[in-house]
Amino acid sequence: MTKKKKKIAILGCGWVGNALKAKLEEQGHEVNCLCRDVNLDCLVGFYNCDALIIAVPPSDEYLDVIEDAYFSVSLNEAIKTQMILLSSISFYNDNKLIKQAEELAKIKDEDTVILRLGGLMGYDRIAGKYTCGKTIEDSTTNYVHRDDVIGIIESVIEQSIRNKIFNVLAPIQSTKKEIFTQNSEKFSFEETSFSGKVKQANPLSSNILCDVLGYKFQKEDVRNFWN
Repeated sequence: MTKKKKKIAILGCGWVGNALKAKLEEQGHEVNCLCRDVNLDCLVGFYNCDALIIAVPPSDEYLDVIEDAYFSVSLNEAIKTQMILLSSISFYNDNKLIKQAEELAKIKDEDTVILRLGGLMGYDRIAGKYTCGKTIEDSTTNYVHRDDVIGIIESVIEQSIRNKIFNVLAPIQSTKKEIFTQNSEKFSFEETSFSGKVKQANPLSSNILCDVLGYKFQKEDVRNFWN
């Protein structure tokens, strides 16, 4: 059966957003990257869309940007837009801004899909590259590869998923010490030093996501992200 082509908007075309735009366009969808000028985007009809992905990083204006996006979508009565918020697993560490953003999204549209992303990795984002020569505390990882973030968003859109909250992180994790040391050898940068015992991260899982979407991770093991 031929897939329905959709009109999709992405608010925040950065490292994830640009790659997502390219992949969705490969599938034949119409994809528009939104700017900070809400009035202009509304004028050209970008908020008149089947799905809107909010992929902006947290900032001082984060909540205002989210509120403006929901308001702009609400002006369109012809389409019930599927709202997808890219959040963070820092929600579980009592990150106040992340919690406020998720609460705001659900107040504005209870059908919003919230994706709590682990640490984004892959390609030029190499774990250990930015701490080389430093000494830090070791901890278990909670990483996810960009390819899987994009694949999961594709699946959420394709299946018209609504009113769900998913953790998004690779099924097989490791420790920073193992991954950073592996990458320093592979990419020839100075090693990071580690002090103390391994700090255990929250034991999070993407099992619910896999069950609901029927999704199989492309990069299951964080040790293979850069192969």
